[in-house]
Amino acid sequence: MFILILADYWAKYHAGVRSGRFLPKVVNLPILAKSCIMMRRGDFWEFLWGKDVKIAIVDDEAVAREALQKVLRTCGIELVAQAEMQLFANGEDFLASFAPDKFQLVFLDICIQGINGIETALAVRKQAEQLPIIFLTNSADYALEGYQAYPAGYLLKPIEHALPQLMDILQRLLPVLAERSLLVQMNGRTIKVPWARIAYIDVQGGRRVGGRRGCVIHLLAGEGLAVDNPYAEVAARLDEADFVECYNHVIVNLAAVSALDDDSFVLNNGERLPISRRLYRETAHEYMEYLLRK
Repeated sequence: MFILILADYWAKYHAGVRSGRFLPKVVNLPILAKSCIMMRRGDFWEFLWGKDVKIAIVDDEAVAREALQKVLRTCGIELVAQAEMQLFANGEDFLASFAPDKFQLVFLDICIQGINGIETALAVRKQAEQLPIIFLTNSADYALEGYQAYPAGYLLKPIEHALPQLMDILQRLLPVLAERSLLVQMNGRTIKVPWARIAYIDVQGGRRVGGRRGCVIHLLAGEGLAVDNPYAEVAARLDEADFVECYNHVIVNLAAVSALDDDSFVLNNGERLPISRRLYRETAHEYMEYLLRK
């Protein structure tokens, strides 16, 4: 099974290179083999990409929703084709289900019943500034009004007539969808945690695994992942990323910081992380450099 899956992957990788499509290259076959021997095909792709991409399709026309889903399933971009897709008939239902880290891409019809697409997008922007939103519309007349929601693109319906534009947008969004992730072990199972979802990492509540104490990855959504990997190991993996140790055994994701106070960081989810006196100067310097790079 593993050989078949790997062969399938490798064929798609080289096909992707030839076609200009992006696919991740395997860089550590022993780890890949150990993690994939018992995987199903869909689980294998989730492992490679580091997460299960979730796409929302919001359109009050059932035929249009299903047509877009079919196009995405057969678009030839594995990351998109293997994504979990959730369909919504109106903006109200979508917003009721929405959470900042729940979806990685949203297709949103502008002219939907109830709350229109632009109002829905503006509501999303209050919680997720960077989430890619692609507007669907029957007319280009709404383009100027829609730009206040900073869309990733516009597609004129029916979707079957806008395939070149759809592919261009998806290719442009691939670096965002295939965001960088942290590879860790949790209950003996390999998982990848996208950097963008991480708020901070500490050892509070960490479990002991094989005589070693694991650490806890705190997500912006409030969930804590007690992983098997020790703190020092995770810190080493994030050494060249936008993560910095602000307190003893506490690493903060600078992308999750909204403000720097005299003795703490304020995170985007409202939490506060203390900064030790010993590390304050270095930590503040790292944060200022991050803001300049941003």
